[in-house]
Amino acid sequence: MGKFTSTQYKDLIGGVTDFHKDLLNNDFYMFNSQGKGTEVDYYNINTDESTLDPAAALAYTEVGVMSPIRYNLIHGLFIYGMQRIEVNLENMDFGVESNELSGDSYILPGNIKPLDGDFFIIKHAKDPWLFKVRDATMDTLPSGERAWKISWVLDRTSDVDINENVVKEFVFNESTAGTNTKRIVELSNYELAVKIDQVNEGLRDYFKDLFYSEFIQSFTYKYYNEYRMYDPYAIEFMIKNKLLYASGSDYIHVAHIAQLPKSFAISYDHCIFRAFEKKDPTLLRKYSYKAQADYIDDPTSIFATRYEMYWMLNYEIINEENGPFNPRGIIPIMNEEDIDMIQCKSKYEDDNRYRNIFVKFFAGLDINEKDLKTIDDIDFEPTQRMFYDMLFLIYCLDYYTNKLLN
Repeated sequence: MGKFTSTQYKDLIGGVTDFHKDLLNNDFYMFNSQGKGTEVDYYNINTDESTLDPAAALAYTEVGVMSPIRYNLIHGLFIYGMQRIEVNLENMDFGVESNELSGDSYILPGNIKPLDGDFFIIKHAKDPWLFKVRDATMDTLPSGERAWKISWVLDRTSDVDINENVVKEFVFNESTAGTNTKRIVELSNYELAVKIDQVNEGLRDYFKDLFYSEFIQSFTYKYYNEYRMYDPYAIEFMIKNKLLYASGSDYIHVAHIAQLPKSFAISYDHCIFRAFEKKDPTLLRKYSYKAQADYIDDPTSIFATRYEMYWMLNYEIINEENGPFNPRGIIPIMNEEDIDMIQCKSKYEDDNRYRNIFVKFFAGLDINEKDLKTIDDIDFEPTQRMFYDMLFLIYCLDYYTNKLLN
């Protein structure tokens, strides 16, 4: 069913009203409207690794080598309602010896489950003072949602001992707050995801530099160094999967600039790009992995006003190959050898080692930093093969980034 935009006045007013009502009922908006949360390193008790039975005995000490308690360290967690305490910490206007520093704060739901006996350190304080959680309960917010309310007290002015009790480290991914994406990510996964994302950002920039045409404001490549090819299926692949959305400050709007055939949706659903989207190696050869070129003669398109001749790819192959190239020659999107390597889970050992990322992607295997380094060896040229390899690489690396963060 299509989308319709109402132009009725009452619908407009109702939409604005509902929008503000939603903000008032949004816990993240409610807290951030009162000031950003306090960033802390949070030591959450790891109940599986801790050996103390609370019903049997108390720990002699909660931190240090003699303690049976173990912690998960979450870097960059946000706690709300500590702004006044931060001012005290900065100004040093209280006496630690004479006055107990304590208070109540909130941790939003969906992050961690705080426990009595947890600790945290305010990251941007002058000294690593350790605060202890002495009570953690669920509280109801004005929106009706529930959040963790913690009561805490300043325990000591050093964090040296507690780091000996850390068994796992995590990162709070603030950018995913308010979304369905996982917010607490293992530190090793987060660091690898950041590296993959950095490599992918470079690939996006290279792809734009090599294949973006200012003349038609879209992406093309030359075939046999002569024919200018426009692939609407590749454009659809970019649009559907937002492959160029994270391309820095030089934003490029990707859109179809040619009239698509009526059967485009059907033929796209049975082309090689869908094999990647479905992550199914058996479809690489079953779906169309070859195309033919039609000369673009549409007088209503941007191509009609350009001096150069452009050809548009069609994956509904009709004619057999009948020469090195002609308007109806067959153009392979992926070579037979590459499909064999992927389906047989074979490993590249030559300059094509970066294609091992495709092999691992379809085999359900994780990639590592060595795989990323093979991308540094690519000889980036504006060729037809590199056009598709780079698109498939960007898609696969996006997949691995999302997998590590989820």
